[in-house]
Amino acid sequence: MTHPSPRPPRRRPRRRTYAWVVAVALALTAPAVVAVAGPATTTGTTVTRPDAVAAGSWSSRTAGGMTTQLYVPTSSPALAAGRALMINLHGCVQTAGALRTGGNWATTADEHGMVVAVPAAPNGGVLLGCWDYYDTSHSRSNPARHDDNLLQLVDDLLGDSALGIDPNQVYLTGLSSGGGEAMVMGCLAPDVFAGIGINAGPTVGTTSGQIGYVATTQTQATTTCRNFASTGSPGFATQVTSVVHGSSDTTVATGYNTLNAQVMAGIYGASTQSSFSLAGLPGSNTAGSGTLWSDAAGPRVSLITNSNVGHAWPAGGGPGGSYITTSSVNYPAYVTDFFFDTNRRVDRSAEPTDPPTDPPTDPPTDPPGLFCGAASNAQHQAAGRATSYGINPYNPFYAVGSLDYLGQGNATVTTLRETSEGVFDLVTSC
Repeated sequence: MTHPSPRPPRRRPRRRTYAWVVAVALALTAPAVVAVAGPATTTGTTVTRPDAVAAGSWSSRTAGGMTTQLYVPTSSPALAAGRALMINLHGCVQTAGALRTGGNWATTADEHGMVVAVPAAPNGGVLLGCWDYYDTSHSRSNPARHDDNLLQLVDDLLGDSALGIDPNQVYLTGLSSGGGEAMVMGCLAPDVFAGIGINAGPTVGTTSGQIGYVATTQTQATTTCRNFASTGSPGFATQVTSVVHGSSDTTVATGYNTLNAQVMAGIYGASTQSSFSLAGLPGSNTAGSGTLWSDAAGPRVSLITNSNVGHAWPAGGGPGGSYITTSSVNYPAYVTDFFFDTNRRVDRSAEPTDPPTDPPTDPPTDPPGLFCGAASNAQHQAAGRATSYGINPYNPFYAVGSLDYLGQGNATVTTLRETSEGVFDLVTSC
């Protein structure tokens, strides 16, 4: 992966703000959502619990020329390649502090050994904290936009060896203008961001005055996204996208969310579409629907429509806050699992990948007592040879030990070879 060379802080020219008046007026009509998580409750198969005591800690630092709230866990990274980095962008009329306090990131970060960074839009944002996602003129180095700040943020945090961040596990999520900027950055630097999470964000190429209606087409937005990527386009081959929104959003047109998912799925070549239930997901409100776009190797784009949720970050737990709802799916938990499960860049093996100097000449045989055989994914899971996340037909399966991807669905038949005790590899035959 390549990153732009480090850039010194720049003094930013003053931006024209007249176009943002419409956006802010609309945003201010949506009530801030403040909710308080209660004791653990059970609804169907979903158990909702308040935040556990965080094992890591938050701090504030300057990175990318921005004041950034940083959560660093004390737990080990979930993957041997290193820690993941999750960048979370606030919306207009919202602050990084609100997401630090109420975004519900700590528990998920602790579980995955993941660093979370919540930057404040530079210089107070374009207007009232808004990220500069609009129109079709974005580049990786333009000092008049926010794009180079976010790329520099990644560089700064990757350069901090104490954090131990794996450059193949850099993710970006955001709400509203932050969601729009997350899509911009996913298009602009697909080689940098392995996954993007767009929460109620307008589509690339739109203006601030177009948030209330879908003002572009899939073809136009696709062209804009590809133009942004330029030489970074090969990154699209391994990038994944998650989109989430509330069905009751009256600030950003809900049609943008389906469009965002369709644009990214089309660019990825993920043409197989399926639906999934939200019933098994974490959170206090799992009403709604899910749609998944996959290619031959598995899931690439996920879209969640959460019923009875307005224009807010879907924390699904924790104390809540300004434009944060706890009556929702736990999106931090969901999107992190989705990114970890579908990341196609990370080295999931802790073992050396180089072949031995003197390979054996005899055909390999299975040591006595080690398994090799074909079975359904569900049977492999029941026997402890595979693990799964999500619910059918969404659920992707992975081999225990090697984490080889086994495809989707309980009934999919795969062949596994146990290469050492408790480590299973996907093979074509025994």
